[in-house]
Amino acid sequence: MTKIMLAMAYCLFLSACSGSVLQKQKPLCEAEALIGGQVLSVQIYDVRKVANQTEYRAGYPFNWRWVSKNNFTRSTCSK
Repeated sequence: MTKIMLAMAYCLFLSACSGSVLQKQKPLCEAEALIGGQVLSVQIYDVRKVANQTEYRAGYPFNWRWVSKNNFTRSTCSK
């Protein structure tokens, strides 16, 4: 019984220390996206080029996924 409790406490300790790295990063720039007829400001956390297309790692509402630059109407990103 004590082994189970120790294992549970260890797992709880590890899960408390492992936060999402992406959410702790500071955004590089901002972009605007037209979603549902509304212009939303989206924070950009990284920029990359894949097959001559620029992609942004976009925060909310894109859930920190790589999104094509074409999905944004305006951007302050320099890359």
